[in-house]
Amino acid sequence: MQRALLILLVAASYLLLAGANPAALAALLVFAAAVVVMAPARTLSDINRTRILDFALIAIAAAIAVQAVPLPSAVVNALSPNRATLVSALRVSPLGEIQPAWTTLSIDPQSTLLSLAVFVLGVLSFWGARATFGAGGNTRAFCRALTLIAALFAALALIQRAAAPRTLLFMMEPEARSANPFGAFVNRNHFAGWLLLASGPVIGYFIARLRTHPSRGHFRASIGQVASSGIVFTALAAIMIVGTLVSVLSRSAIAGLGAAALAGWWLARPRLRIERTSLPTVFGFVGSVMLIFVLFVDTDSWATRLQQSLAADVQISRLRIWQESVPMVRDFSATGIGAGTYSQAMTHYQESRVWVGSMRRWAHFNNAHSHYLQLAAEGGLLLALPVAWALFALGFLGIRASRADKGEMFWVRVGAAGGLAGLAVQSIWEVALTMPANAVLAGVLAGLMLYRRDTRSGSGDSSTLDGLSHPAMPARRT
Repeated sequence: MQRALLILLVAASYLLLAGANPAALAALLVFAAAVVVMAPARTLSDINRTRILDFALIAIAAAIAVQAVPLPSAVVNALSPNRATLVSALRVSPLGEIQPAWTTLSIDPQSTLLSLAVFVLGVLSFWGARATFGAGGNTRAFCRALTLIAALFAALALIQRAAAPRTLLFMMEPEARSANPFGAFVNRNHFAGWLLLASGPVIGYFIARLRTHPSRGHFRASIGQVASSGIVFTALAAIMIVGTLVSVLSRSAIAGLGAAALAGWWLARPRLRIERTSLPTVFGFVGSVMLIFVLFVDTDSWATRLQQSLAADVQISRLRIWQESVPMVRDFSATGIGAGTYSQAMTHYQESRVWVGSMRRWAHFNNAHSHYLQLAAEGGLLLALPVAWALFALGFLGIRASRADKGEMFWVRVGAAGGLAGLAVQSIWEVALTMPANAVLAGVLAGLMLYRRDTRSGSGDSSTLDGLSHPAMPARRT
């Protein structure tokens, strides 16, 4: 039941238009909480095992909550002396007007609470996924379901892009003329982030299946074994997901995909030294890359995107946005302006006036195009310190978990780690993780990377696949 709820959570987070609507976000929170409640004892025991990370996540949630909680105005003015000036400018009100006795660090508490809800959704997804996979017997089934879901959504997104490019899931058009929808996302870069996350465990699962179904030596026997094992479907699904990612034309996601591959290779080095790669595997990899290039790569569109990146006369560049965000970071270095409030504050800090003909209005920088810079502006040191703590803990625990895993599901851990590393690199230029659907999938990948199988579960699964077994134990089918 817990596994089924987790699969439904991943699917629903995408189908509910990526959770962008507050009502959809509330429904996803209920789903995620249900996954955790299904096994509360296991969830609590897992927290004890990885408390260095879990305490950091709780600290982040507390920091965001503090921004939205009313505090005495004297305390707020001491912690954030520029808040009153900014709020007066946004409201076009006199600076000397009488302030209420209580106010918040955030300039928009409602937006901050919505950001808190998205973060809590990601944390609940992580805790629920970690408990689900730790029970045994769930990792392989979930990976199969994720492979099917991600490949299906990727294929539908390509059809939608060709048949109804201005719609979200064929159902509705975004109100903003500047929107460039793809799949369930208003922003195609955010959809690319979702595909980047999904591609990691799917490719890892494909490698795990390949390792547990080695060639029998005889050509006909090998072909029959591959055809009956489901490896072909998994390979085609991985090609569809990565191919769709390439077709989105997201430069940041391509950089993230490269970082994911490098992270996976680095984590897998000890295993690769032991296991020699066969020539057919090399040919298969090269063939897959060529197939993706032929079927999905629009060379003309990519040439245009790269030309835009190198052009010196681009009206709106990320560098300009970053430069105009720095004063905001400097003015609110301690406690930030409030999670989720960058867009409102930028109406005051933005200096560039750029007319966008397709929108028939002046451009507004509604996000920093860098999650790290936006985090510094919205959270200051209050939020940046626990986030840095959480990132360090996630990396440390992820490396430790991958080194301890001696089974073939090691490759799923590596894939999950690669997906998270890729998203971290994409976040240099984008804010994809602000979307609830991406928060859910990131939490699930963290659970895949850090879970520890409960040997008391009595599951019939082989420890070689799901747990921390000895290398000499025989492998079973995945």
